[in-house]
Amino acid sequence: MKKITLFLFLLSFSLGFAQPTSIPADPTNNPADVISIFGNTFTNVATNYNPNWGQSGLCCVNPSFDAGGGNLVLAYTNFNYQGTELTTQNAASMEFLHVDVWTNANPASTTLQVSPINNGTGTSETLVTINFTSGSWTSVNIPKSAFTGMTWDSVFQMKFAANGPGSTVPVDIYLDNVYFWKTPTAAGSDATLSDLKVDGVTIAGFNSGLINYNIDLPSGTTVYPQITSATTTDAAASTVITQATSLPGSATVVVTSQNATVTKTYTVHFAAVGPAAAAPTPPARPAADVKSIFSDAYTTVSPSMGYTGDDNTYDNSWCPGHTTLVQVAGDNTNKITGLGCEGITFLAGRFSAAGFTRFHMDIYTDTPTQDKSFNFKFSNWSGGAGETNAYEYSATNANILPSVNPGTWISIDLPLTSFNAIGAPNNTDFVQFVITSDLGTVYYDNVYLHKNTVLATDKFELASFKLYPNPATNVLNVEAVSKIDNVSIYNVLGQEVLSKTPNSATVSLDVANLTTGIYVVKTTVGGASSSSKFIKE
Repeated sequence: MKKITLFLFLLSFSLGFAQPTSIPADPTNNPADVISIFGNTFTNVATNYNPNWGQSGLCCVNPSFDAGGGNLVLAYTNFNYQGTELTTQNAASMEFLHVDVWTNANPASTTLQVSPINNGTGTSETLVTINFTSGSWTSVNIPKSAFTGMTWDSVFQMKFAANGPGSTVPVDIYLDNVYFWKTPTAAGSDATLSDLKVDGVTIAGFNSGLINYNIDLPSGTTVYPQITSATTTDAAASTVITQATSLPGSATVVVTSQNATVTKTYTVHFAAVGPAAAAPTPPARPAADVKSIFSDAYTTVSPSMGYTGDDNTYDNSWCPGHTTLVQVAGDNTNKITGLGCEGITFLAGRFSAAGFTRFHMDIYTDTPTQDKSFNFKFSNWSGGAGETNAYEYSATNANILPSVNPGTWISIDLPLTSFNAIGAPNNTDFVQFVITSDLGTVYYDNVYLHKNTVLATDKFELASFKLYPNPATNVLNVEAVSKIDNVSIYNVLGQEVLSKTPNSATVSLDVANLTTGIYVVKTTVGGASSSSKFIKE
């Protein structure tokens, strides 16, 4: 009886560590029709085959497993799911995902799935089952249509999973030749574009395989954008361009192949979106009673705020949301697309909120607000290099978020006591402001803490000023209602790059030699200072 038990143990041990001793056939696709994640035939775009996503196989991913004779395959041992990071790829024109897989697992009790992960348009992830045969290499070509809702226009990760979400039942698998591919185009039948420009600029995210594009224009736009260039991949193909004649409206490019057997229509949809009017102007408040994160009305806590990096930015890289500075009726406004979440970090302007009593923020969205939420929190770092506690608030239809979107600015002004404390109640070192929401696109302005006080005089109003043109190329004009004591321009690092004492209500600043980017203009009128941003083109 002991010998039988030992034999069964040895048998199960050997089966559990079964490995491939060969590799699948090399692919024969044209490299121009392939984006390769792993394999020995094409150039691979993967940058990390073993990111730490908390998976059980973290210790055992081997991208250099030798299946014999120096033939390398990718080994996932003891894995329940595994990610791969890659340089972001626009794979929208690809038609299939190819995978060669070897496993000794029983297909009756083991499920293998795969999905690209996309941070562009469409669904971000759709896991599709890989049908396999135990103990031999299985080659699968999964059509793009199987990944429901995915566009593949911005693939930055891959994911393989075993036995369903949350599984704790690991298996061993081996992979080779993981790549996207498309069917080669027959000579003379190419009806694709290699470039498409609107008003002289290539459409953001353009790919020859994508035929529909949406371009959002500022509310109030009356001039219809024009398709100025449509370049065919095959120089012998022809195009017919029809421009948009209304807003909302669409322009089309019909491409006919050289042999006239194939046509493809590219469509660009234009729509005016966003607020038509600027956010409400905040009241004049004593400077000491305001901690402003973003507003033209008050001086920002960090003069070095920009839209890159992670230290002093309105557009942190660790959230999928993307923030840009836009003009709404001449007013500087931040626009977030892709919410999700967005992080704002003001490391150079970290501050204590002690003594401040209220929070203010103006938001606008075209998205229906019924059953939606807009959540925000202040992150407190307690003098360190990371969050130690936080204060958060969730705006919903149950409290301050309208149940029907009024199509106007929504002004949020709350006592800080309305926020929910996470961790120890410490507000002495606010460093970040984080937004999470399912509203998609949100415009915001006037984000600040205050003490609910206002100035007794109109000195603050006298300090207000206008900048034009904004953006500016060569000359920036500053105009106030009375004599300007001083005007200074600071770059995103907080360095003064230009200063004048005009002794008049208007001044023209020569900005031709400034590098392209975002700057802060600080103007002092009658002893009161205020700041605004301008864009140097």
